[in-house]
Amino acid sequence: MKATLIITLLLSMVVFGQQDKLISRYKPGIFWHYNGLRPLKDSKLHKYDRFIVDLTYNDLLSKSHGSLSSSWKSLGFNVNVMFEKRFKKANRVSIGYGLRYAHRNVVTEHQLLVFHNQVEIANKLNTDTYTHNTLRENSLVIPFEVRFGKPNARAWKVNIGGYIGYGFPLQQITKFQNGDRTKTGISPNFGLRYGVHCRFGGRTVAIFTAYQLSEMFKQGDSTHPIQFGFSYSLF
Repeated sequence: MKATLIITLLLSMVVFGQQDKLISRYKPGIFWHYNGLRPLKDSKLHKYDRFIVDLTYNDLLSKSHGSLSSSWKSLGFNVNVMFEKRFKKANRVSIGYGLRYAHRNVVTEHQLLVFHNQVEIANKLNTDTYTHNTLRENSLVIPFEVRFGKPNARAWKVNIGGYIGYGFPLQQITKFQNGDRTKTGISPNFGLRYGVHCRFGGRTVAIFTAYQLSEMFKQGDSTHPIQFGFSYSLF
């Protein structure tokens, strides 16, 4: 009787241990074991990439001037709160949607000048007393994407989609040779922002890229932001 009881306990421990490993595989990231205030249903264990942080290198592509960024300091970040809709429990395809806050800096030797409610990009001259300009923008957009990945803990993943939302007015921060700084708001810009993005990677880490299809400014030089970087999914 004792031997039977011991064997039963050992088998139970093995079964529960395997279940724990199975469940933990579906919850990657820093909050690996976080369930919230209520226990998760089985269907929710297979959802991924719900809180994503993108660390990005940023640039502006101008039709008349090409790439505007002139420094590795042209950095920014995106914070994504996402929901995922899976078509089937073990399917490799799902839909992601949510909310993204983006902060972007582009350090450039060019300067933006506003003439008659339109933005013109000017080259730095030898007579100019400034060293560089930082073009800074914040935006709030709704991302949506189609997600492809292996069902067992997303050993690999490809997320392709787009976004649409609002971009706040651009700021131009100018640093001069004597150390002074000035900040100028660039008001003639479109509030509407829309573009495409892609993530490719495995588990919690991915390569991220995004391109804004909408014009940066209402009138003036044709300019489109572009981003490259890395994404990390906390859970």
